[in-house]
Amino acid sequence: MCNLSNINAWDTEKAVLIGLGIASGGDIGLNGMIDQTGVNSPWVQDPSEEVWDVFLGEDAPRRQIVLLDHNLEKRFQQWYDGGELNNQEINELLLEIQNLIDEAFILLGDMNGDENLNVLDVIILVNIALGNTEVDLVGDMNQDGGINILDVVLLVNIILSN
Repeated sequence: MCNLSNINAWDTEKAVLIGLGIASGGDIGLNGMIDQTGVNSPWVQDPSEEVWDVFLGEDAPRRQIVLLDHNLEKRFQQWYDGGELNNQEINELLLEIQNLIDEAFILLGDMNGDENLNVLDVIILVNIALGNTEVDLVGDMNQDGGINILDVVLLVNIILSN
């Protein structure tokens, strides 16, 4: 059985499950979805089906799992028959969730992608700040939209404090 839940499933600071449905079960059906051992997530009631139609297209089949990236773009879509997800479907879903988390939360300042902040990252960032290398906003340490000497100083301070 697949327990689609925010409880102990993944880091909810990075991924959140949100339900969307027509709420044909009324308040009783909705109460069964929230704060129970099953789905414990924000739930959007969509009785007119407008949200669903805009999101997936008019007359799109119900019972779908859709994953959005941090830009709210659809990255994964899976239809299920209303029964329990099988092990392959569960594993595929969990893998896609983990892929989105990994993509969205890159270590700021890790210019070479080795998951360590060190002098190698500083060298790359200095070259970007000097205009010698293509801009990579992973080095935008103060998140101001550009790379400059302040980003280099911030990265060096982080490395020295560790």
